[in-house]
Amino acid sequence: MEQSSKWMILIASTWIQAFTGTNFDFSSYSSDLKSVLGISQVQLNYLSMASDFGKAFGWCSGVSLMYFPLWVVLLIAAFMGLVGYGLQWLVIQRIIFLP
Repeated sequence: MEQSSKWMILIASTWIQAFTGTNFDFSSYSSDLKSVLGISQVQLNYLSMASDFGKAFGWCSGVSLMYFPLWVVLLIAAFMGLVGYGLQWLVIQRIIFLP
């Protein structure tokens, strides 16, 4: 694959990620989320911030592919996803509590 194609794929995937997901419609359902979960605005901000951190560090997988085999990167990503979504599930089930 030539170098310009790699850059076009990177740019296209960045734009697709920017225009999809819940970043733009979070404000429309955040008040319902607060009432259903019974959490405060500060606690909701913690959940939102954790989600944003995950999205911001998504580029690390592409960089790590230059140094590690694909199966290692996939294993690390699966583990991180399990931890991240597991913590969110524990918060929603009220097994652990946000500060």
